Amino acid sequence: MRVTSVTTTLSAEDIMYDLKTLVETKVPELTFKDVKLEDNFIQIEGSFKKIISIPFLAKVRILSVFNNTLTLKIERIKVLKLGIPKFILNIASKTAAKKASEMGLTYENKALSVNIDEALQQVPHVHLEVEHFLMENGVLSLRLKGIEADIDAMQEESNKDKEEEERVKREEEERKLAEFNRKLGLMDRTEDSYTDFRWKIFEKVPYDKKNMAKYAFILPDMYALALRLMKDKRVAKRDKALIAFTFGYPLVPADIIPSKVPLLGKMDDLAILFFGTSYILGKIPVPILVQHWQGDLATLKLVQDNIQKIVNFTPAKTLNQVYGLIDENLEKRKKSYLTDEAYLIPDEEVKPVDLDPIFEPALK
Repeated sequence: MRVTSVTTTLSAEDIMYDLKTLVETKVPELTFKDVKLEDNFIQIEGSFKKIISIPFLAKVRILSVFNNTLTLKIERIKVLKLGIPKFILNIASKTAAKKASEMGLTYENKALSVNIDEALQQVPHVHLEVEHFLMENGVLSLRLKGIEADIDAMQEESNKDKEEEERVKREEEERKLAEFNRKLGLMDRTEDSYTDFRWKIFEKVPYDKKNMAKYAFILPDMYALALRLMKDKRVAKRDKALIAFTFGYPLVPADIIPSKVPLLGKMDDLAILFFGTSYILGKIPVPILVQHWQGDLATLKLVQDNIQKIVNFTPAKTLNQVYGLIDENLEKRKKSYLTDEAYLIPDEEVKPVDLDPIFEPALK
């Protein structure tokens, strides 16, 4: 795309934005706070931080525009409300020009020159020439000519940057996941009487049937997990109450909930068990689940990934939705758990989260 000529304007806000994006990013010690435009002067206020923050005020006059080079002169600088002598300004200008040479800034004959072509290298695939300038009513007007922009190249560059950003982000997430899984593998797993019982039974299973046995053990492993979670001080009290109900109710021979009771009355034992399984596998932090799960972790992940699909085809779906809303509101009041990473350290170093004793009477 090419445009022969156009007149554009720069306000104080525009210049402030450019200073922050182009200069502050290169010189992080500098902070710009205010810009004013009047009578060919640009007044800039800011601070320079080196151990302490030092406020400054600079007044720059625009001298000319020639051969696509903008010439400026620093007329006045105040630091800590003290005027800076001219010879110091010259030294400071030379130093600034040297540090910002890659942005097209040079110092000669007591004036700063900005080569617009070199400055635009910070914005690839764009070319323009500044033909004339005028400042009035607090606005800097620039007449530009020979404006060229390779839109396709700019879009391709943008896509490359986005792809690179996504790649770096993806690699970082993969690294964090790998480290998380490594620490999970180093965790001490719970061992109790069920551990010995399960091992003895599993040893008697023929070798060619052991894979099927893993799936046969899912139900008893879930009950062992539920019991261990009930004993774990890190598990929220309201979750313990829910575990006790959903895993205990199917074991009761009599139907203790009348069919007239809304929602629960029409639930069968299996649906309530599915709901409880779905809830604890989605709510309890992964390291706690892994620590108390007796089977192999691949089976645990299989149950985790598929239990919600099973729930969606049973009456447990309604119960899951209703209690999900209740739990969401309770979580907004006070979180039940820390992040998953927090539970990778030994149990004694993790403090349980104090909760509102909503289910305290039921537990007692």
